[in-house]
Amino acid sequence: MIDHFKPFNRQACDLCGLCFHLCPVMQLDEDEAMNEIARLIAGHETRHVLQKCTACFACDLICPNECNPTALIIERWHEQIVQQGLPLRAGYFVPTMKANFRTYVVDRLPVQDKALLKQWEDASPCEEVFYPGCNWITQPHLSRTSLLDGLSIRGTLDLCCGETLYRTGLYEEARRQGRKVVDYYNDMGVNLMVIPCAAGLNMFTNVLPKVYGIEPKFEVQHLLSWLMGKIDYGRIRLGKIDSMKVTIQESCYSKLFGKDFMDLPRRLLDMMGINVVEESLCRDKALCCGIGGGFSPSAGYHPINITLSGIKSLQMARATKADALAVYCAGCLQMLSLAQIAYPVPFLPIYHILELLQMAIGEVPQRKHMARAWTTLLGVARNQLPALLSGKRIYLG
Repeated sequence: MIDHFKPFNRQACDLCGLCFHLCPVMQLDEDEAMNEIARLIAGHETRHVLQKCTACFACDLICPNECNPTALIIERWHEQIVQQGLPLRAGYFVPTMKANFRTYVVDRLPVQDKALLKQWEDASPCEEVFYPGCNWITQPHLSRTSLLDGLSIRGTLDLCCGETLYRTGLYEEARRQGRKVVDYYNDMGVNLMVIPCAAGLNMFTNVLPKVYGIEPKFEVQHLLSWLMGKIDYGRIRLGKIDSMKVTIQESCYSKLFGKDFMDLPRRLLDMMGINVVEESLCRDKALCCGIGGGFSPSAGYHPINITLSGIKSLQMARATKADALAVYCAGCLQMLSLAQIAYPVPFLPIYHILELLQMAIGEVPQRKHMARAWTTLLGVARNQLPALLSGKRIYLG
């Protein structure tokens, strides 16, 4: 298996350009792709890659020599950020900023959802926890299900794992955040952390220990694996959801964990009698849900970049003629719901796979993602749009 956390291997790179020629986002012609990788290696400005890349990791899997082009792209982004900073507007999407798009949503949650978040602030000793992460915390209603019985949910918005910080080249900020989060759960005495986000799973199992030397003392397991274990042992009994055809939005980080991991949501849907229709770009070639459209320093989380990226993914899903779109990341649920507002026709229902599992055991899920998307959009309009014309820059680690 490719070690995605080694630096770019310049010695192994033969400048074939396949990484960007077969890239699901850029799809450059062969000559331009070869020119782009050469410019990137030389440290020169690119015409496409540094501006359009969504850091979806597809190029790492495309590269025949396992050179890790994503690592080189992120390194160049890091250099740009150190030298030039980020546009002021980008701060609204940086998770460690005091006020950001998630804090805006959390501040406006219904009373009953805020009560849940208050319970999750508990830092007393606990051996097995469900780590909500920042995206789940904006949608705490997803946790109102017996499927999570036996897990104590522990976490706050301040305990974001730092995934987007690392993935955009904010290396020092990611290290500080990772140290803070790991210390928090190590001090809690956690033995097992169940995590609903492939990005967070990657941070705790790969980035923090391999890149920063920050070692969690606990085992980390993805929520879908944990649920599959309960199903296999007969602790969850699934019924059938008949006559439903869905397509799947892949989490970018699932590509790093391989076929077996990407099979998990498909196996669960099959157990529920749901027919999966694959998108034309799926699994290793799947598009980002939309947030990656804002990752490059030049994009600087511009709402137009993010929206267009999300619409592209939504169009890919609609083209399958599926009855619904299934996601297994709360961040994907959030971003694709925003795309749905911007491009509502034809409407395609979006479900977190946990909601489908609820339906399969006879529960009625609380469907609040569109309301959360509207709140997010209002926050962007009030807090980010005024910064779009500003020439100010912000400098982070």
